[in-house]
Amino acid sequence: MKLEIIKGVPGIQGKNVSMFKTKTPGLVKFQAGLSLQVKKTITSIEWEHKEGRSAGKAAVGAIGGGLLAGPIGLIAGAAVGGKKNEVSTAVINLDDGSQLMVRMSAKEYEALSSWL
Repeated sequence: MKLEIIKGVPGIQGKNVSMFKTKTPGLVKFQAGLSLQVKKTITSIEWEHKEGRSAGKAAVGAIGGGLLAGPIGLIAGAAVGGKKNEVSTAVINLDDGSQLMVRMSAKEYEALSSWL
């Protein structure tokens, strides 16, 4: 599972971090690049679900739709351009007391929860 890290911990930072399940429940392997591999045990996960809309994309969609298809295109363009974006976060509590904050979808959260 690729992670979008908001706040890392020593040894688990950067943009290209992946997390892998191991045979031991709760024990995961973090990998960044080809050389860095860290194993940690997850004690718990706190997840906060949020959805947001992009006002800027809605405006661009409305303008584009209005130019191409008139008033109906204006409404359709705003609806398509302003679709919901999931911006949920998870705080992964590790056995050493550290916390890793990542951006995570509902499906990713459910998958990670099954690893514990």
